[in-house]
Amino acid sequence: MVRFKENVEDLLPYNREQYIDFLAGEDSATRWYGVSFQMNSKKDRLTSYLDNYVELFKNVLIEFDNNCTWIVNHDDKDLEWLPNNEKNLLSLRSLFKESNISSAFKGALIFDKSDLLGFSKDLILYPYTLYQKKGFLYKDLDVSHSQIPFVIKLSGHRNIDLLSTNLSLLKRITDANKSSIYDVKVYSSTLPEW
Repeated sequence: MVRFKENVEDLLPYNREQYIDFLAGEDSATRWYGVSFQMNSKKDRLTSYLDNYVELFKNVLIEFDNNCTWIVNHDDKDLEWLPNNEKNLLSLRSLFKESNISSAFKGALIFDKSDLLGFSKDLILYPYTLYQKKGFLYKDLDVSHSQIPFVIKLSGHRNIDLLSTNLSLLKRITDANKSSIYDVKVYSSTLPEW
């Protein structure tokens, strides 16, 4: 069952302000590390893009215990989840409707692993397709492990980034998911220790 919670900061197993500082390239009191999985060809059809990233997303989730939950929220600022009535992201829109949650809800969605896998396509497409306007992206989504500082960032720029405060965990998961389909780019702030 998916739950909806407004106060994102109380849910995350890390300090959100320090995480945002890291993303903004500012000094952070917590040391974060990051890599970006980028498809070799951005000219691939959307279905190819989606198929490859769903597989990557699922493979990353498999690395973690089945009993953990995952927190999905907008990366740096909580915005309305569904600010329009487009005919897209049908599973996600149905979830809100069936749960009697306003499409204007701001906050986090809490998933167990099996539910998260079921919504993976809509979540991966979310930042890129919410507005269905070429060149117009909404907000990136962060999929955070509920117990350890590990984030799967779903970007409208058609890449998936992995971030963690644990470098060895990040390296292990990155190595397990390398493929000729992706260029894996290490964040510049991570390179010295990679």
